[in-house]
Amino acid sequence: MSSWTKLRGWLLGGVLLLSTAAASAGKSSVALGEIELRAFDRVEGAIAKLEEVEDPFGMFVDAVFLVQVKGNFEGNKPMKLTVVVSAPKEESEAGARRAWKVTQTRELHALPQSGVIQVPFLMPYECASSVKVVATLTGPGVKDSKKLDTAFPCAE
Repeated sequence: MSSWTKLRGWLLGGVLLLSTAAASAGKSSVALGEIELRAFDRVEGAIAKLEEVEDPFGMFVDAVFLVQVKGNFEGNKPMKLTVVVSAPKEESEAGARRAWKVTQTRELHALPQSGVIQVPFLMPYECASSVKVVATLTGPGVKDSKKLDTAFPCAE
C-alpha cells in the first residue's frame, strides 16, 4: 500500500469524525420549563398574581400564561409552542357553566443566548373550578410537553 493510500484513509476518517461531531454540536436541546398563571387586570392595565387582582367575578380580568422555554436551538424551521386551556362543564350555586377550550400557537425562531425565554399567552378568564393547561413544543429535533392543573376562581 502506498503512502498516499494510507494518507487518504486517514483524511477520510478525519473528515467523517469532524462531520459527526459538527452534526451533534448543531443539534437542539430545548425543553419546556414551568407554566405560570398570572392575571391581566383590565382596570389597572397591569399583570399581577391572580390573588392580587380585586375582581371577585373575573369580569375585568384575562388569564396570562407564561410558558418557560429553555435550552439551545439551531434549526432552519421555527419551533411551535401550542397552549391548550380547557375546563369541563360544571354546576355550582351560581348556576351552570359551559365547557370551554382555547388553543393558541406561537412560533419561536430562536432562543436568547441566556437559553431561557418566557412566552406569554393571553386567554379569556372564565370562572371554572378545574382548568387544565397543556403546553406542547415541537420543531426540528424537539418535542416536549408540560401540564398544569389550576382553577379560575370567582365569587359565587
